[in-house]
Amino acid sequence: MPTGTFDYRDAAGRAAIAFVARMRDLAVTAPHGQVFDRPQGHALDAGRDLPRPTLERAVRAGANQAEGKKGRTATARAAAGGVARDAASGPG
Repeated sequence: MPTGTFDYRDAAGRAAIAFVARMRDLAVTAPHGQVFDRPQGHALDAGRDLPRPTLERAVRAGANQAEGKKGRTATARAAAGGVARDAASGPG
């Protein structure tokens, strides 16, 4: 059987590799007639939790990025004559 080396960058990568290894072990050791059922049960039970840490980190990163932008200020230019107006409201 071919072998390989897998590199992972974080706990989510490590969990994914462990998940696949467990699926293989369940299939190899399953009794006759349960080769698909055992890994499928594992996929349904453990598979729901597998992407959770990755999604949580993505949400936190998005929230942190939004927090960093919240306090920024921008400059605005006044219209001719020094009167600022909203473009949607028409001529001032």
